[in-house]
Amino acid sequence: MSNNQELKTIIDEWFNKNESNMLNDLGKLIEINSVAGKKEEGAPYGTESRKALTVAESMLKDKGFDVNVFEDMVITSTFGPNPPELGILAHLDIVAAGEGWETDPFKLTEKDGILYARGVVDNKGPAVAAIYAVCCVRDICPNLTHGVQLIFGSGEEIGWDDIKQYVKKNTTPPNVFTPDAEFPIVNIEKGRFMPVFGAKWEKDTSLPRVVSVTGGTTPNIVPNRAVATIEGLSLEDTQRFCAEFSEKTGATLTACADGGLISITADGTAAHASLPHLGNNAQTALIEMLAAMPFAKSDGFEYLCKLNRLFPHGDNVGKAIGIYFKDDKTGEITVNFGVLRFTEYEFSGNFDSRTPSAADDADLFGLTKAALDKEGIAISMHQINGCHHTPEETPFVQKLLSIYEDYTGEERKCLAIGGQTYVHEIDGGVAFGMVMPDTPDHNNVHNAGEYIRKDRFLMNAKMFAKAIVDVCG
Repeated sequence: MSNNQELKTIIDEWFNKNESNMLNDLGKLIEINSVAGKKEEGAPYGTESRKALTVAESMLKDKGFDVNVFEDMVITSTFGPNPPELGILAHLDIVAAGEGWETDPFKLTEKDGILYARGVVDNKGPAVAAIYAVCCVRDICPNLTHGVQLIFGSGEEIGWDDIKQYVKKNTTPPNVFTPDAEFPIVNIEKGRFMPVFGAKWEKDTSLPRVVSVTGGTTPNIVPNRAVATIEGLSLEDTQRFCAEFSEKTGATLTACADGGLISITADGTAAHASLPHLGNNAQTALIEMLAAMPFAKSDGFEYLCKLNRLFPHGDNVGKAIGIYFKDDKTGEITVNFGVLRFTEYEFSGNFDSRTPSAADDADLFGLTKAALDKEGIAISMHQINGCHHTPEETPFVQKLLSIYEDYTGEERKCLAIGGQTYVHEIDGGVAFGMVMPDTPDHNNVHNAGEYIRKDRFLMNAKMFAKAIVDVCG
């Protein structure tokens, strides 16, 4: 290889010849509805998630690569000398397709140069791009100085316990990237704190009263809907409160008669828990209204008022609960009160907090427990981990930045995000792709109509091939 441009030309030519095979293989993985499911023998995340690993395993073996299977959760394949210098980490499980598709989510469909399917970006497309990047390098540069390892998991969408288990028993390469975020490079990821809390009391049927409140389905999404059932107030009075608090909170609150009860629905705007300011929390809007309504004094109603004080509508940074932290590198803490189940005699809830490096040495659990204890609310369980940071000046990061700049002509820079990727607990790991910044497809990966432009998909694969040569060649 005489120079960088010559190498890029050779890579381009290789992918031009192999594009159709690459898309055919992607289509085989797309066909599998690999949403993580019920654990079964030989399938810790369900049969469909395990099937995706099996298909990828066959794909690799058909191309002449050896494959190792780790506890039916993860497969790995290494090309070149051991130990490998570079790892490419992707996952083959997906989120549910959901409603609203104009194409079959489980059939790779190309329209006007755009590829549509569930998993085409997150994360089957990048996995296939990585496989073909290794194939390309094997053909054009067979005598690598160092090896490259593909690592494919099957439980990323439900918390990546697969990779947590894998890294306990296996050594990953010193340089790892996951194509499961965005370009140029994500080298800093916030930490995460998720407590589950609740309280119980004696049932009190004094009128008027709140019978139930249900909000959210998962802590990592801003609830776009919450519903309450109340008894003992007139529909007319309730609708006046709805109008007032719709204007006050920006959510849409409506009420209707439901037998002898009244049903209140709050509609807000969903967003990822790492970016709660982009949404409008229907749950906290509903609680704020309920706390202002003339219900009879009771333990249950008092707990709703306490939740309103701890998680006031619009407080996305934990100031009321006393866990606000901020630094220049990773920004402010975020807090998303994501789930609530409130009945006549108990409630349970949780929040998802993305924590800056300034909070790494803080006792987030202790601070939260103190605030909740004061209100008679107990924490039943919690999950916590710190920030992940791979320094920008490392040679690995600099090589990937150079590749991105060379292929796109765009500014080379590192990013810090509130989300967490597959490399969060892997030293030296970064996210490299697959989504281009500031593009219309930036936030489509979990939505109906998930897509990527075919030319960008191919460019990703070419950049991965170049990365293998630059790091391992």
